[in-house]
Parts: sequence; C-alpha cells; structure tokens
Amino acid sequence: MTGRTVPLSVRVSHDDAEFLASLQIEGADTPSEKLRALIQEAKRRQEAAHGFAEAQTELRRVIAPLIERVQAFESEHEVYSQLVHLSLEWIPEAMAELVSQRFVLRKDTSEEKFRDFERRVTDRVFRLIEGYLRLAITQDCEGYDSQVVHKRLPRIEQLVRLLPMKEADS
Repeated sequence: MTGRTVPLSVRVSHDDAEFLASLQIEGADTPSEKLRALIQEAKRRQEAAHGFAEAQTELRRVIAPLIERVQAFESEHEVYSQLVHLSLEWIPEAMAELVSQRFVLRKDTSEEKFRDFERRVTDRVFRLIEGYLRLAITQDCEGYDSQVVHKRLPRIEQLVRLLPMKEADS
C-alpha cells in the first residue's frame, strides 16, 4: 500500500457485517483488508467508466473467472463452443460501448451524437448477428450442442423472407 493509512471507523448493519465477513476476496482476509479491496474495486470501476478501452478492460476482468471456468470445462471435456466464445468476446465490447457513453450522452447532447451512438450500438449488434449466422452456415456448429443454432434458424429464415415484403410496402 502506498502512503500513510488513516484510521476509519464505520458502523454497519449486522447483515452488512456478516456479508463482509463471508465475502471472499483474493488476498483479503480481515475486514480492513476487504474494505480496502472494495475501495480499490470502486476506484477501478469509476476510472473504467470514462472511456471505451478502460471500460472494456474492466468488464473483461469482471468476467475473467467465468472465462476460466468455461476454458477448464472445455479442456476437461474436450469440447469447444464458438457460440460461447463469440458471446464472451462480444458482451464486454457491447457493454463497454454503453458504459463509455454514460458520461458523454447528457440531457443537452446533440441529436447528431445520439445518432452516432445509435449507429455504434447497431453496428455491434449486427456484428454479433453476423457472427452467429456464419456459424449457422456450417452443417454442425462448433458447440456443446452442434444443433443449437440450427434449431433457431427457421424463425430467422422466416424473418429474412419477410424483409422484401416490408421493402415493397415502403
């Protein structure tokens, strides 16, 4: 820890004290260590909220334990899910886009900035859709259930067939 520490006395509810005692934080065993770790976590989150790259890094850090569990499962069972990995890659990017705009889009923000925001979000959503559709092209999707995408294709195909009708009505 850098600098001098300052003693701090706080009162918390019994429930909060029990929660703090049961909270598992790597490298933090005592209530003081846990509070310091929670403060550091809050600082990281606040700093991450101001830019796309910082937000994405923080979000990837948050889901890192899940990614490790997925990788361990896949290694142990000798399986791989392109769908899961595509989602684990896309979700932090999409969330980072939203988080990074939290302080940019205000009540007085121009319509142009909101249009740009809409375009960026739409681009990210369609990249995910395109990624999933690429997986649908193959006979057996690389996943825990090779038919997981194909089970959903009839609804997608129906929607795609309706697009020309919508364009004709316009």
